Amino acid sequence: MEYMNREELVRLFRVARKHNPLHHVAMLVGLLHGLRVSETLAIRGRDICDGKLSVKRLKKSRATLHALRTDRDLLFDESPLLELAKSNPDTELFPWSRQYMDVVIKRYSALAGIHPAKRHYHVLKHSICVLLWQETHDLNAIQDHVGHRSSSSTLVYLRADAAEKAQSTIAGMSFNAG
Repeated sequence: MEYMNREELVRLFRVARKHNPLHHVAMLVGLLHGLRVSETLAIRGRDICDGKLSVKRLKKSRATLHALRTDRDLLFDESPLLELAKSNPDTELFPWSRQYMDVVIKRYSALAGIHPAKRHYHVLKHSICVLLWQETHDLNAIQDHVGHRSSSSTLVYLRADAAEKAQSTIAGMSFNAG
């Protein structure tokens, strides 16, 4: 399972915001709320109310209700969604296809220098889950955030952290005999 670290996410969102603010906010919503691309594309204006996003999850996941993130750092500020939702209550906020979003994230990821294996939309969901694990060490928090019904679906993020620790340990190993 591939994911982006904080530095890669900053590079990606910087490129996306520079090229197209609407693409940027769509990808930001996907990251912060741990959405599949189809869940992002299904968001309608009426799904945003009182500064919260209601997400109807797919693949038998539970629906979630998340507060929108407001931040002085515009790369990670979702407040543009409020106006977008108000002016488009009955329509999809991001009227694109999954294939189009795949092209968009591949393009911006390439421009940001992200490894080709990480150039897909679902990596955003993996990234927020890994970041949540690193910050909280609470699998329940991840499970609730992304709407997993089964804790076994969430355990994969623990493995990602373990893989990173293994790679870091190997990089620091000495192989000198003596």
